[in-house]
Amino acid sequence: MGFTKTPVSFALAVVATFLLISVADSAVNPFCSTAKDKVLCTQMVKNARTWEQAMTNALNAALVRAKAGKKRVDSIPSKLPADLEPHTKESIHQTCQEAYETIIDNISKSIGFVKYDPTSALDTYLWSTTFSDCIDGLDEFEVSVAEATNFNREMTKLSGILLAVAGKKP
Repeated sequence: MGFTKTPVSFALAVVATFLLISVADSAVNPFCSTAKDKVLCTQMVKNARTWEQAMTNALNAALVRAKAGKKRVDSIPSKLPADLEPHTKESIHQTCQEAYETIIDNISKSIGFVKYDPTSALDTYLWSTTFSDCIDGLDEFEVSVAEATNFNREMTKLSGILLAVAGKKP
C-alpha cells in the first residue's frame, strides 16, 4: 500500500513544519536573538541566565573552536604552490601564524574584559577575532588554501556570534 498525497497530508506537513520552527525559535537563548546562527550561539552560551555568563560561555566555546583549528593553520605552508619563492612562503606562513595567535590572544583577553572592562575594549577585540590577515596575505600572491578559507569562515562566524551576545549587554 503506497502513500498518496492529499490536501490533508500537505496541510499536516505544513502545520508540523510550523510547529517545529516555533519550538526551535523558543529554544533560542535570549542572548542569541540577533545572532545569524542562533542554534550555534545557543549551544555556545549554554544555559546562561546573565549576560556575563552568556558572554563568558560563548568566549570559552569560541576559544576551544579556535584552538581546534591549529592543525589547519599549521598545514597552510604545505598547501602553498611549489613555485612560490621560499621567502614568500615564509612570509605567508608567518602572517597566518600571527593571525592565529592574535585570535587566541584576543579571545583570551576578552574573557577578562567581560568581568573587568565590558564596555571599552570588548567590542574592539571581538571585531578582530578573524583570520583575515592570513587570507589577505594569500590573496596578495593570488593563492587560495581551502584550510585557511574554511578557518577564516569559521572564525568570522564565531566573531559574529560573540558580537551578537556582546550587543545584549544590559
